Amino acid sequence: MPTRVNNEIFTDLLRNHAWMRKFYIFLTHSLLLKNNIIRREIKLCGRRRKRSQHVLYPGFGMGQLLGLFAQQPNKYTVTAIDKDCNMVVQSSNYFLEEHINNIYCRTTDVLELNDHEVYDLSLAINLLNYVEDDHRALVNLYESLKKPGILIIFNSSNYADDKASKLNIGVYKDKKYRNGYGILELKHMLKGIGFSKVKARYVYGTPGILSWKITTAWPSSMIKASRLSFVILPIYTLISIPFVFILNLLDINFKHKKGKCIVVKAFKQG
Repeated sequence: MPTRVNNEIFTDLLRNHAWMRKFYIFLTHSLLLKNNIIRREIKLCGRRRKRSQHVLYPGFGMGQLLGLFAQQPNKYTVTAIDKDCNMVVQSSNYFLEEHINNIYCRTTDVLELNDHEVYDLSLAINLLNYVEDDHRALVNLYESLKKPGILIIFNSSNYADDKASKLNIGVYKDKKYRNGYGILELKHMLKGIGFSKVKARYVYGTPGILSWKITTAWPSSMIKASRLSFVILPIYTLISIPFVFILNLLDINFKHKKGKCIVVKAFKQG
């Protein structure tokens, strides 16, 4: 959302109206390129294992990505941590009301994480720019993984300018310490920590940026201009859906020489 006031209004609506939270989760899963990319990577990682996976998700924010796991209780058990206790309480209450029993939320700072070889999969989604000591955060995530284990990172790249850094969609009140990473820089850091294999690629090329504008930037500008835009947005969303699906498919399936974001999979081998 474009301003802190609008952020607070929006989060209050999600907290007080379960149906609106469900609809928000549905829209983000269906339309946002970021969610489609992460869902695909999680699905690919899931194919490597036949047993249930224990997942760590630090900095989960409003919890929309947790919906990826909610409907698969036999396949995933998720520990979601965030240092914002209000976000933890909101998400915990929502999952309790919806009888979702495979997701557990707790208040913890990733820099103070002290879990050792507990998780099969860890996510770092728009996280690293907002932690002061990114190296310590990655070390903690590495140590929290079992052998074998996988870390999935989604983050802005070194090609992201100030405007494109808004691709880090969510409610961020924390100080931003960096704008993004280069692929070689992040690979070097991860291998130095101990990950044996690291795969990385650029996403949010030209089709992805246009998709982001349609699904996020333009609606946010409309909301900032007038609250009456809430009446127009449903019609706008219906009209934009076919275009967004095509743009998302193009961005996911084409290899980009550069992009505003990067996706990384780092493997901790046994």
